[in-house]
Amino acid sequence: MSLNTGSRGQSPMSSGRSSPQPRRRIDEDPTKKDPKYKRFSASIDRALALFESNNLQEWADYISFLGRLLKALQSHPSLPFIPSKSLVAQRLAQCLNSRLPSGVHQKTIEVYSYIFSLIGRDGLSADLALWTPGLTPVLSYASLTLKPHYLDLLERFYLPIGTALRPALKALVLALLPGIDEEGGEYFDKTLALIDAIRREVKDDAYFWQCVLLATITAPARRQGALVFLGRRLPQLHGASAGGADGDGKTDEERQAEAEALISPEPGLLVRAFCAGLRDEQLLVQRGFLDLLVTDIPLSSPVLQEKVSKADLELLVTSASGVVLRRDMSLNRRLWAWYLGPDEASSQAYFEKYGLQALVDGLSKMLYLSDAPPAERARPYRICLSLMDRWEVGSLVAPKLFLPAIQSLREYEMNAPSKETYGEVFRSASMFFDGVEAGLIWGQMLDKIKTAFSESGERATDHLQVVRFIIRTFNVREEEMVLVHAPMAVLAILRYLGVEPKDDSQELWRNGFLLAEEIWALVPTTAFKASASVPSQQNLEPSILDAIQNFYHRLQVRSSNGSIIQAPLQSSQAAELILKDVASAVQKAINGNALDVDIRCRLLVNILHKVPKLSNWHDVESLISSFLSKLQLDPVPFGALRGISDIVAALYSKGYLDIKDTDALVSSVTSGLWFYLSPDAPKFHVESVKALWNLQNALGDRRVEAAIATVMTSTSSPDAEPGRNFAVLWMHSVGGIGANTYNVMLTRPLFLFLDSLADDGLEISIFARGWLQTLPSINKLFWIFVEKLLGFPFLKDPGARDSDGAPRQRPIFAEDDCLEIATYYFQTLLNILRYSTNGMMAQLATELVVNGDERKAKALLQWTYEEEDMSLQTFFAKVAVRAIDGDAADPQSSERVSKLHKMALGVLQQLLLSPYSKPLADMELEEILTARLISTMDTKETYVQVALLEVLHEALKLSLNRPTSHLGHLRQLSRNSDVAKVGPRGSGVGIDAEKVAPPPQVAPPQQLLKCLIAGFSSPSSRPVLDSWIIFLGECLPLITDVIFQMVIPLVECLCGQIQATFESLKTVFQGTEKLRVPQTGGKSPESTLVALLNGLEQILAAAHARLLDEELKSVGPKSPDAPSGGFFGNMVSGVFSVENPQNRSAAANNRLTVLLCFQDTVKICYSIWSWSDASGNSGSLDTASKESWGYTSLRMKGRARRILEHMFAAETLECLETLIELWPGRVAPLGERTVGSIFRLVNVLDGSRPKHTIPAIFNAIYSRTNPAALDPSRRSTLTAELSDIDVVVFLVEYARSLEDDAMDEIWADCMVFLRDVLTNPFPHRQILPSLLSFTAILGEKVDNTNFGEQRKMRKELGDLFLRMLTAVFTVAPAGSRMLEQSASVDRDRMELDGESPPSRPTKNKPVPDDIVPILASIVPELRKVVVEPDRVITASVSISTSLIGPIFRSKSFPQNVSPALLDLIYQLTRLQNNQKAWRKELSEALLDQRFFLSPPALVKDKWVPLTKQLILADRERMTELLARITPPSAAGVLFGVGANSARQEADRKHALNLKRIAFLIFAAETDTFVPKLTEIEEKLVELLSATAVSSPSSATRGEVYLVLRALALRMSPVHLSSLWPLINSELHSALVALAPEGDPERIYSDATILHACKLLDLLLVLASDEFQLHEWLFVTDTIEAVYHPHDWTPMALVDQVVLEMQVPGSSRMGNRAYEIEHGGGRKPWFRGREEGQAEDVRRDVIAPFLRNLSIASYEGTYAMGRPDLEGCEDALAADLFEDAAL
Repeated sequence: MSLNTGSRGQSPMSSGRSSPQPRRRIDEDPTKKDPKYKRFSASIDRALALFESNNLQEWADYISFLGRLLKALQSHPSLPFIPSKSLVAQRLAQCLNSRLPSGVHQKTIEVYSYIFSLIGRDGLSADLALWTPGLTPVLSYASLTLKPHYLDLLERFYLPIGTALRPALKALVLALLPGIDEEGGEYFDKTLALIDAIRREVKDDAYFWQCVLLATITAPARRQGALVFLGRRLPQLHGASAGGADGDGKTDEERQAEAEALISPEPGLLVRAFCAGLRDEQLLVQRGFLDLLVTDIPLSSPVLQEKVSKADLELLVTSASGVVLRRDMSLNRRLWAWYLGPDEASSQAYFEKYGLQALVDGLSKMLYLSDAPPAERARPYRICLSLMDRWEVGSLVAPKLFLPAIQSLREYEMNAPSKETYGEVFRSASMFFDGVEAGLIWGQMLDKIKTAFSESGERATDHLQVVRFIIRTFNVREEEMVLVHAPMAVLAILRYLGVEPKDDSQELWRNGFLLAEEIWALVPTTAFKASASVPSQQNLEPSILDAIQNFYHRLQVRSSNGSIIQAPLQSSQAAELILKDVASAVQKAINGNALDVDIRCRLLVNILHKVPKLSNWHDVESLISSFLSKLQLDPVPFGALRGISDIVAALYSKGYLDIKDTDALVSSVTSGLWFYLSPDAPKFHVESVKALWNLQNALGDRRVEAAIATVMTSTSSPDAEPGRNFAVLWMHSVGGIGANTYNVMLTRPLFLFLDSLADDGLEISIFARGWLQTLPSINKLFWIFVEKLLGFPFLKDPGARDSDGAPRQRPIFAEDDCLEIATYYFQTLLNILRYSTNGMMAQLATELVVNGDERKAKALLQWTYEEEDMSLQTFFAKVAVRAIDGDAADPQSSERVSKLHKMALGVLQQLLLSPYSKPLADMELEEILTARLISTMDTKETYVQVALLEVLHEALKLSLNRPTSHLGHLRQLSRNSDVAKVGPRGSGVGIDAEKVAPPPQVAPPQQLLKCLIAGFSSPSSRPVLDSWIIFLGECLPLITDVIFQMVIPLVECLCGQIQATFESLKTVFQGTEKLRVPQTGGKSPESTLVALLNGLEQILAAAHARLLDEELKSVGPKSPDAPSGGFFGNMVSGVFSVENPQNRSAAANNRLTVLLCFQDTVKICYSIWSWSDASGNSGSLDTASKESWGYTSLRMKGRARRILEHMFAAETLECLETLIELWPGRVAPLGERTVGSIFRLVNVLDGSRPKHTIPAIFNAIYSRTNPAALDPSRRSTLTAELSDIDVVVFLVEYARSLEDDAMDEIWADCMVFLRDVLTNPFPHRQILPSLLSFTAILGEKVDNTNFGEQRKMRKELGDLFLRMLTAVFTVAPAGSRMLEQSASVDRDRMELDGESPPSRPTKNKPVPDDIVPILASIVPELRKVVVEPDRVITASVSISTSLIGPIFRSKSFPQNVSPALLDLIYQLTRLQNNQKAWRKELSEALLDQRFFLSPPALVKDKWVPLTKQLILADRERMTELLARITPPSAAGVLFGVGANSARQEADRKHALNLKRIAFLIFAAETDTFVPKLTEIEEKLVELLSATAVSSPSSATRGEVYLVLRALALRMSPVHLSSLWPLINSELHSALVALAPEGDPERIYSDATILHACKLLDLLLVLASDEFQLHEWLFVTDTIEAVYHPHDWTPMALVDQVVLEMQVPGSSRMGNRAYEIEHGGGRKPWFRGREEGQAEDVRRDVIAPFLRNLSIASYEGTYAMGRPDLEGCEDALAADLFEDAAL
């Protein structure tokens, strides 16, 4: 970024101080021995002393000085020499300060005139570099009265010296350009004539033009004048005209010579000058340069087409295109004129021939600029959009740049630093895309597709990805696109895909079909019109691709009226071809086992839905035969199977197939899909069920149901496979896919499945029981029975009954009644109820029959059911009664009726056994059944069925009554123990504990335990696992007395099985080519997991209930008014009761046993719960089964969550500690702790609301810091490997994650906890910083709420925060930790007092969080925490006094200063009215001499912003530092004792103060210290007068140059005008000191000269307009730096010094010139601390720099690079803090 320049001048330097005496040239005074010359010199010195001694403040003082000087000069007119001419030239330059009035300037010009007349032409030629710098800036600010005198001076004295002006030519051109920027100015003609005269006198037109062009490039402020000059004097470059035709009287040879001079030795500068003008910020300048291009340098000129390099032409054409972004018609009109040439008829051909390729290449490079900001990345898109406003240009540019632009955007999307930056570029790219015609877009896309299929490998796939990127990213849904272009694109892709791929092209073909599918999705259904007959395309098909490509090539060339070229195919023709092509592709994939068959089938289905039915498609039969052949495989690949299913459905819906054609297909497809419904492999469950229902919805009849029934009955094996598959089908159908019409497809398969319940010996029967007992949709199953039973007219109401409950006229079943079917339904219902659970019976009692179904309501009324609606239980009971009431018409039918009666009685029996049978009492069933029993007394019927587990359960219950059995013995011991504890009935006092023997340790029933463990562990028990779990639940009440001895092995077994099953379930969904079927033993992994979790939950519930029961029994009697504290509170009253130590130990062991089981369960449940949240699943998950995985993981997540909720409700503290132990964030450093799934789990659990969780966390902290202060009932057992630091870290992050409204629940508990901590903070000293952060979080969240008494609450919280802050610094002084941080390692925490809890030894104890980053995060929100401004200041002062001050004053400063500490101070500085809290410490740190040992990186990132705040708060800081600078003095130290030591001490102090001044300037904003600039300049002038023996000495010159570098970086160039004479003089003297005998007074050391070189380096990089007037003094700034004339003698000081230096060449830094040339900008040569890397500074550092300086500076200008300001700042910072590097 170039510095801003202006025309305002700087106030003149006060001249009351001594100026440095510049080194005199060796040949300066050849007549110094002449007495006249001595008198002359003395008079000049007296006149100059007037400038030194008097403080020149008014303009009259300057007039007086100039008069005295002129009089002294006139005293010896015979001597053609000027004594002290360097100082005279410097004083005259200072008198031409722009802020002085015009009268002073005129007087100064008068003195110049006399001097020039005195020294003559030769003297001026010899000292041109001495007198010219002061005169060059004058014309930019000269008044009208001064201009003629100034121009006369140049004309009179400068023109006569002729070619001697060559070194200063560029400076003179820059000096005169301001005089011609206004063509109507009074002195315009005279100035222009003077420039022409200088051009003639130099006698080198080529060199003159190169200087003019360089001035145009480098001086934006003078570019208007350069434009005027070029407009009047630029030679025409488009060929010679007829002699004299232009009226200038020049011949063609003369014009040709002028043109050659302009571009000699090469035309690069000409191109760059125009590029600079075209990029100028002023519109008028851009317009002028465009005019010059149109009139003088047309695009077809030989110069541009033949002599200019290709890269330069690209640069010029691209720079010109940038003007379209100004949106100015005047600029655009000129640009089109230049691009399109003079002839409108052939304008497009003209541009295509001369400028198109250059423009395309240039914009292409802009598209791929690396590391460019978003605005630059968006620039080429905006240019392309604007270029399309002119069709002659846009129609040629857009086709060539469209795909590169898209590719560039795609790459930027992957590499963009943020979404915001990409969004900015995308908006411009989207506008460009919308501006491109649809035909061009799709034509380019088809070209890309063609390229893809002509290549192979990743490149080919990438081409298709580019097209898919376009489809997904941009708007391609315009009407023309989706109706015309999208179908043709799909057709073209299908034609390319018509050839089957090779093995290495499978992925390409797959992506091709995916692309076709994406494009087809854009096509609307209305795109194709139905046509009865479509013309045959036989003759067109071979040339379809050619026809489409020709169409898009012709589409890019439209007629002038904009008419659209007719598409090669009608929509109906395209539709037919697309359908046939994709059908052929599907058939090939089916026959050839292609991997992308699923994509092809999906595409065909989508096409069939949108394309009207074809009347002449005869390939359907061939396609169907391929399907039938494929369906013969076993198994059929799922992709092909689902595709065939969807295609058959689509073909049938469209009418391509009839019922006869689909019979075989439906059967085969259903059979194939049935295989993938296996619960052992849930990978394609959801997809398979969707395919079946899609087929069912298309067919609309019962054929799919029949096919399923056929498949279920086709197998003769006794396994449960059909039932298990049907369970999957039922679950996904009823759950959502076929929720409303499930009975259409599932009724007959359901009854086939339920038939297995009648045969207990079959595996499928056992599975059916478990399925029914865990079926959540059991109500829908019962509704099928309701519908069936309502369809029997013979089950009618028998009418009135007698007093015994018998019908007065018993119904008689007729022979034609469907008794067998009714018997079948009752038998099936009985089988269901026989294995029903309480949940099933509860649904029977609550679910209604009608439930809003009008059809069922009418049926109820029709068959005389009195109630409008009733429960399912009531309905089945009434139906059963009606069946029981009927009699047989004759003995032949009695067997039929008997079977019906038995089944109906069985149903009624099961209903009466239900715990929810109370509503049936109103039916008076006992009377009805009694009557029916009397009527059937003569029959002999029995009905008994017993299952093994049920028999076992009954046997166990029976054994309780037998004392000799194990369970009976346990029951007896338990009763005896209870009697002994309670004592005599009613006494209220227990027997003395010492007299009661401890309960004997009874062994659990080992065989039962072994049986349970074997049942849970054995794979063979998996199919009946649900029965095992039910059996376990029924057994738990029987073994409650020995539950603690059995819980650990049972929980260990179940957890191990859960983990193994869970891992098996996860492997099912991993991405593999074939279906992975785990060995589950006949039960699906997810149902196994659910069953095991159910058993685990039952065991834990029983154990915890027993634990609570024992703990309540162990507590003594409570007083009537004793408070009840809930779960934990019930234990408080027994704290001081007398207990037997053995009893107390047993109770503690029992609790520890249960809590360890809780801990294992929490861990395993959390791993299951977090499965669906784990990001790692996405990589290994098979995307084809994503829906099934989502369903399964969500189901498992819900089950694990319910268990965790129950456990949290029972043992909140222990479960929470386990989760904290699992949280990975507790070991992460501060600021990197992520809130992961642990927090999501805690926040969603019902039992872990903040009002429960926060107190539990407090208890966990107290249990580790000060357990004596905690009730025993609230202490943790410390089973988790956690420290107090781990818990408090979790507390802070948990509080931060809470909603603001949760503060109402936890406020009181938090206040009590914080007050307790502050009452005795010492045990909590390690966690006080984190508790301070917790307190601040509370303040921030309360600030966003309005509950309670806000003012009182906020005041209380503010008090606690201030007390906590004091405790942090008092109990564990953070400052002392920071002081020792650099030298000490992390120590273990100090051992706690005797009251501290026993802790397990750990190898790596956690380290408490550092207080500094915590405070840095708190301070910005301090106002919300402590509210009142006074308290904010109090807290700030406390932080500054207790933390910041000790760190800054420690011995290890500044190594102990961390970035976090500086962040903290910066946040303090941003608080209002808070300066006194930090200003003192920060000021003292800056004044510390060790401050400059800070690392430069830390200074730039942290110290600089802090210093800016200090400057804003302390305006007089610079004044105080300047007051420390004293003038050099030679008195008193030259001959005194210790003179050298005193001088070195003065040098050291002044060097430090100068560095502080430079750092303040460097850290401040631009122009901050403009008011102090005069004072700074005076101090610098004083120090520059120092000598080698003064105090301070000239050793401080290097630091003075640092101040000048800081001023150059942080001051606008307009304010530095008064410094240029001083800088020029110093640089001149320092460089001359490099020559032999160039520094006789030993003022300049090597380090000082190096700093001077760095100052020159910085000025050359910044290249301000003002410095360019003086640049030629030091370096060769023209083309002579590269192209030396044959007799060239260097005039620049650097080049002269290089020739005079007696230093051998060094190659240490010889390659740096290349870096500057090609580094992308003007970079500084010096990067800081170069002298530390060199043995000899002059040889290894200074000499290579000077040797390459001129050419490097010129190349930087030629490259038009921007100055590297950041590199300059880094170099200055490195030199300021150079001691840190040492």
